[in-house]
Amino acid sequence: MLRSFNEQLQKVEGSENIIPLVQLKKVVKKFNDKYEEFDESVEDLRLDHCFKEGTKIVRDEKGNYQWTAEGERAFRKAYKELLNKEVQLPYDFKPLNYYDLGMALPSDFLKQNPWEAMAEVLSPFYTYATDFVS
Repeated sequence: MLRSFNEQLQKVEGSENIIPLVQLKKVVKKFNDKYEEFDESVEDLRLDHCFKEGTKIVRDEKGNYQWTAEGERAFRKAYKELLNKEVQLPYDFKPLNYYDLGMALPSDFLKQNPWEAMAEVLSPFYTYATDFVS
């Protein structure tokens, strides 16, 4: 979710000059190895649970994996477990300030994306404090 959030915000015109967006980009970059590990784990789950004929993976005409109902259920269960797996943050990591981000973006950003709605997705990468010093 953090990676997706960053990708959307980096599309903001002039993002390379908006300090909270530059900080976000650096945080996401710091976690690149974790993203790669996650992506590899998801692919491993797909390989483990997709439909196979013997040891051969069955794909459709577009190259997508084929699934049995049982295999798809098993994949979804394993994927949820993977999403809930704890990731260790670097010891020197300091959360960003969501309020500062909101103040740097168009005025309706915080109205459309209130902290209360975003906290579950963005914690512990962000905190929300109006008296927080960046």
